Amino acid sequence: MQDDLTEMTDIAAVCAAIGIDALGVVKATPLQSYDIYREIIARGVPPQLEYLARNADCRRDFDAILPGTKSIVCCACTLPVFRAETACRYARFCAFGDYHLMMREKLLKLDAYLRANYPIQNSRICVDSAPVLERELAVHAGLGDIGFNRMLIHHDFGSFIALAELFVDADLTECADPPAYHVRREATEAWIPGHHGCCDPAHRRCSSACPTGALSDHGYDMNKCLAYWTTQHKGDIPEPYATAMGEMIWGCDRCQNACPRNLNAPRPCVATSTLDTLAFDEILSLSARQLRKRLANSPLADANPHMLVRNTCIAIGNARVSKYSEQLGTIAATHTCDWVRRAAERALTMTGECS
Repeated sequence: MQDDLTEMTDIAAVCAAIGIDALGVVKATPLQSYDIYREIIARGVPPQLEYLARNADCRRDFDAILPGTKSIVCCACTLPVFRAETACRYARFCAFGDYHLMMREKLLKLDAYLRANYPIQNSRICVDSAPVLERELAVHAGLGDIGFNRMLIHHDFGSFIALAELFVDADLTECADPPAYHVRREATEAWIPGHHGCCDPAHRRCSSACPTGALSDHGYDMNKCLAYWTTQHKGDIPEPYATAMGEMIWGCDRCQNACPRNLNAPRPCVATSTLDTLAFDEILSLSARQLRKRLANSPLADANPHMLVRNTCIAIGNARVSKYSEQLGTIAATHTCDWVRRAAERALTMTGECS
């Protein structure tokens, strides 16, 4: 396939062959949102998100990521959906497979094509592997705008997309035939959510759909976001957030599901995922080692198994399902993690199996 790619001259055809839905190029000039990022970090981030404050200078200086960076190629891929019969409920990004590996494979093919056709000597692929203010880069590259829910919303595909970047040491924006659908769009205040008419202030359905108040007229509070509590927080989940989880065991998606900009997006493909058949009883019965093996090659491959068991207990309690009482009782009595035991006890209480 790679030989076929290098012979192509139409970047749209190249991207289609690789599986990249949108691509834009931005010149490596300072970003506007760095100061805002620093202010957010200065106010403090929740536990388990301290990594956001590390290597802060890399978000300002592209040379700290790749010496001699002159352009950044921004890529977006639409997310598939789970089959209707998938055993448990997960946020949609979980249907994408191992996001880091899949996006990296696509950008490796793109990198090889660009090297064969443009004066690139050095490059670096970034798929959450380096501190990058990727949403503003994507805005300048013409891939969309930042919505009030803080997600990048593509003009055609909506917000259910995965982003990745390719840093290169050539100024691709000055080429006679820049390899992009879009080349840097000058957008002032591009970091402001809902700016440029992206979101009508009177119809911010994401805000009203957020069950915890993480999104409000005052902005976004990551300390209240269910995506943080379910996928990042190690420990007890406070009752208001546990109740708000419903039966979702990883992530949330409610702000995106409510977004009008997603209603007209093309119908997504249906994924075949390793998570399709992973049911409540299996999560509750497997050891941590067995769960890690079961979750290999999925977006949850690096997840803390204790967190998945905790979330499953909470979802069972919220659903008031009593058929797992024996497994919940075992977890409540013997699990090595105290906050997992408490989640199991909560489920037993809510299902009427524990007085």
